[in-house]
Amino acid sequence: MASTLFDVLGTEWFCVTAVRGLRQTDVLARLGVDGPDPLPRCPIDGAIEHFGPDSWAVRFHCPPGAGWAYVFDAFAQVGVTFREPVLKELSRGTEAVSVWKLLDGTTRVAHACDGEILALFDSWMFDPASGKGPDRLNRALERAGFFPDETDDDFSDPAAALEAVESEFGLTVDPQEVAGPLPTVVVPVRAG
Repeated sequence: MASTLFDVLGTEWFCVTAVRGLRQTDVLARLGVDGPDPLPRCPIDGAIEHFGPDSWAVRFHCPPGAGWAYVFDAFAQVGVTFREPVLKELSRGTEAVSVWKLLDGTTRVAHACDGEILALFDSWMFDPASGKGPDRLNRALERAGFFPDETDDDFSDPAAALEAVESEFGLTVDPQEVAGPLPTVVVPVRAG
């Protein structure tokens, strides 16, 4: 299985968090955002002009009937939705999975449930995910090609990490919708 998210996010920096069962209003409330109505809509590469490069801006996509809400960092080097307090709040009463590619060779994956981080994985460390409940994430990562006996020069950490979570958690997105303008807000700065 190829990653639909990777097709749209590509090989540059990215951070995406998927949260099960939330609507747009739930996402906004959990992010602590009281945005204007209507919210500004920015394409994948257009938030910098509207919000500036240092903001904690995120784009979100809540397709009806999909079962998942997606939050994309507008400036992925920040990793807003991967931050522990944000991820815990998004997963309160549900579950969330997050993939953050911050540098070449460094992809991080987190699985959270009911406001608790269950598993954390950092591809830079070459070790399986750790935490209170890493088994599900480790199985998904292994199926996607992580933890091999021999390394493959063509292996892509970010593509495999996205493939792992898409397959394991049933994530599906329309690449055209994700690349196009989406509601965009600034997350109030939180510790972490």
